[in-house]
Amino acid sequence: MPPALIAEKPSYSRGPDGRTPFVVARFQTKIDELRADMTAKATMAGTMGRGIDATRDYMRAKEDLRQVGLVQREEAEWRVKDEQARQREEKKNLSKAFKIEKERFEEEWARRIAQVEADCAEKERVLREVHEVARADMEKEIQIKMRAMRPRASSTLLQLEDTEKKLSKGQAYGDAAEVAARAHRMRALETVAYERERQQAGTAPRAQCITAQETELRNLQQKCHSMRVVVRREREQALEVFKQKYRNLEADLEHAHKIEYSLRPEIGPIQTQKSRSTNSSTFRGTLKFESLAGTKFDVAEVSCLPPIEEP
Repeated sequence: MPPALIAEKPSYSRGPDGRTPFVVARFQTKIDELRADMTAKATMAGTMGRGIDATRDYMRAKEDLRQVGLVQREEAEWRVKDEQARQREEKKNLSKAFKIEKERFEEEWARRIAQVEADCAEKERVLREVHEVARADMEKEIQIKMRAMRPRASSTLLQLEDTEKKLSKGQAYGDAAEVAARAHRMRALETVAYERERQQAGTAPRAQCITAQETELRNLQQKCHSMRVVVRREREQALEVFKQKYRNLEADLEHAHKIEYSLRPEIGPIQTQKSRSTNSSTFRGTLKFESLAGTKFDVAEVSCLPPIEEP
């Protein structure tokens, strides 16, 4: 006697009529009992000398034959109901598979979008740090440049001051006072121009640096925005493909269920092996759900390998 199996996979055999399992045990047992009783009564009725009892036995055999027909019709009705229940279960399994894969889809794309957001935030952070370092270096250069700047008198101012000294030595005080006033005004103007130049030496580089950094940051933000738009568009496209895949699976399953009752009976020996590949579309929901839920094998150890031992 062969050892009993630890677990047995469910049978997906369609039976000789291509629709339902070949034998329904409880109906077949009742049919066998009725046929055995019918055969016994018919044999007894055929015995010589039974007389009126033979008629009664034939009538009972006829009633048994009628009961066999009723049981066969009940079996056919039960097969139809069982098939319809199985079809409903297949649709439920397909819906469960859709929910499982939809959750995985959302988690995967949420992870991708979060990764893009993290990359954008990191790029902005690095750019802002680079800008801060650039501004600090620029401030140092400005300070060095401003410390190196000295007011320089123009040749006209130097000539007026020299003329003032000569007039003062020659005791031409009136002309010296006039030249001194002109020299004072020119020195005030050159001092104002120097202060303006000195201030501009610090203001202009700052303004140029700020403008360049704002432009660079804006370009980076636009690039990050385009990355966000691209990943969201890819998600929408993938979602449409995902939904269409399940629409196709649902249509395939619905088509397989519709043609189940119009299949011609199988010709030849009955398939005794339990195979999912014979009518896979009919069991699309179960197969898809099992592939996602991790229940493809009834015995978990079948799909697991022992860990590799290190030498």
